[in-house]
Amino acid sequence: MANSVSSTVTPATPFLTRVDARDPSTTADLVQEVLERDGAIIVTNLLSREQAEQIRRDLQPHFDADGGDKSGFFPKTTRRAIGLLGISPTCVDLALNPLFNEVASRLLTSKFEYWIGQEKQVAVSKPQISSTVGFQVNPGSRQQGLHRDDIDYHIRSGHDSVLIGCVAATVKTTRENGATVLIPGSHRWKDDRCPYDHEAVPAELEPGDAAIFLGSTYHAGGANTTTQVSTIQFRQYPARV
Repeated sequence: MANSVSSTVTPATPFLTRVDARDPSTTADLVQEVLERDGAIIVTNLLSREQAEQIRRDLQPHFDADGGDKSGFFPKTTRRAIGLLGISPTCVDLALNPLFNEVASRLLTSKFEYWIGQEKQVAVSKPQISSTVGFQVNPGSRQQGLHRDDIDYHIRSGHDSVLIGCVAATVKTTRENGATVLIPGSHRWKDDRCPYDHEAVPAELEPGDAAIFLGSTYHAGGANTTTQVSTIQFRQYPARV
């Protein structure tokens, strides 16, 4: 069945819309429309299972070497890997994914007009990867506090998001083993509106699936309440520059 999102629907859906990257109807137009409406979307099969497995192998030694977060923002049981483009060529493949890049370019490219003498100039700035990080959410990990990534740039509501997050799974992720949770529609909230856990929806993913979300969308790393093999996810953040 072809993907379909009505342009007349203005409220955010109470769930995460799913589209398949292999479906010809999954265009940048469609993904952009859902992101602007809901603030988040799940794109299945953004990577192949083989690519997801290769990334898992590339990142595992770095998770094993991580001593954990000392700031308290991440659970002590969560392990991280950073600088992914330098340690995993397959992560570069995601960064160069045509669909992901087109959506990021549309939402984050900025233009600036100015004068030099009597000539008007136009500068165009396309997004750049601002950070890459992988997370291994081990059993016993608690959920993060819901937050917006735009806060890193001191951005207030009412402004365009300055970044897009892409959380891709290398193993099956569920609500129980630490899937990222997001609040659809929260990108439209004013700053005096706080988020609640019961409003969040888990981005349950198969290997190779990805959740893409605006920097203004409330989200959090999920809790792993199981004894299953650790959930491994990785994130890339193109940002407006």
